[in-house]
Amino acid sequence: MTIIANSYLIDANILFSAFISGKDIYPLLFSQYKIYLPDFAFLELEKYKKRILSKTKLTEYQFQEFVLGLLKDVTVIPNLLLSKESLSKSYEICKDIDEKDTVYVAAAHEFNLTLITSDKKLYLGLKPHNFIEVILLEDIINTICST
Repeated sequence: MTIIANSYLIDANILFSAFISGKDIYPLLFSQYKIYLPDFAFLELEKYKKRILSKTKLTEYQFQEFVLGLLKDVTVIPNLLLSKESLSKSYEICKDIDEKDTVYVAAAHEFNLTLITSDKKLYLGLKPHNFIEVILLEDIINTICST
């Protein structure tokens, strides 16, 4: 499947950064580009919700409002759309990096999307596997700020 230009897949680290930092660059990122997110990210978000609330000092209601505002234009990719082949290939790539990233790599591969991550271990770990459609968050932010 081919996705339109200026489309990216983000991992949960990007969401965590957006929530914890509260920087204005994230809403800009999410509005300038078509952003996709595997539904698996919501499991990770729920797992770390208390930590995020603690670091941000947001109330539960404020957190919900922020999440809804940030994700209003994000397209969620249900796990059921990922082929067993993509998941299997991605697991082989990610098993020595971080198995939890399998879904992100599979979704990026399956939908021809560039993966944005702030996880340097993942970024560097994908390169030897010829997975080049990955960019660090700082590089995309620099691109946004220079335009």
